[in-house]
Amino acid sequence: MSPPLSSWLQGFRAVSAPLRSLVCFPYAGAGAAVFRDWASAVDSDTELLAVRLPGRESRIGEPPLHRVEDAVPALMAALAPLDDRPLILFGHSLGATLAYATARALVARGHPPAVLAVSGRRAPHLASRRPPVQGLDDAAFLSRLAALGGTPPEVLACDDLMELMLPMLRADFAMSDAFLEPGPPPLPVPILAFAGAEDEEATEAEVAGWERLAGAGFSLRTLPGGHFFLHEQRASIVRYLTEERFRNTH
Repeated sequence: MSPPLSSWLQGFRAVSAPLRSLVCFPYAGAGAAVFRDWASAVDSDTELLAVRLPGRESRIGEPPLHRVEDAVPALMAALAPLDDRPLILFGHSLGATLAYATARALVARGHPPAVLAVSGRRAPHLASRRPPVQGLDDAAFLSRLAALGGTPPEVLACDDLMELMLPMLRADFAMSDAFLEPGPPPLPVPILAFAGAEDEEATEAEVAGWERLAGAGFSLRTLPGGHFFLHEQRASIVRYLTEERFRNTH
């Protein structure tokens, strides 16, 4: 495993002279490790980097963030050394909003990403169909986590582990719930969107809403699976990202 480039970015395979970097943003409650297995699917001239937010993994002792906007300045600083190459930003669920906010900041800095790839997330101008988790007690919050299907039952059943993780999980969900842009202007970046055919958290129609923001082309790929389809469909997603990566990369 490559050492982290910063506390915010983790590499999984050394690439001596990468032609591009694929930067992956994890879903709520997850860390950089959820993308470790992607390294074997990415071609040899693409650098795979995963974002690690405070409050998890090697950053477990740091207070978690509660707003997407609070993460962007540090993410921009971490990505600054990569301005010499095309960037492909991929994010799933909460990670899609973080990737989107980062893409907007990169555009403002004059270094737009080559592609913004969003997965399992409604478009930013669409309000959530579910009530926010802020008012839920711990039992109700854990039931919400269980219903999503992304947390193993044995983890949810471990009281000591959940006591450690709950502040981070609640912060991530608060970050996700709070993000809404009623009238976002288009981005001068191609957008590639992924939807799960059986995803009840972000329907195909809600994911298709990202087309409104795509000022340089839009593609929607619907893949089998529920909200966490990215795990089973890793190879397909990487293949589509590989196909799309040449847009605006030269």
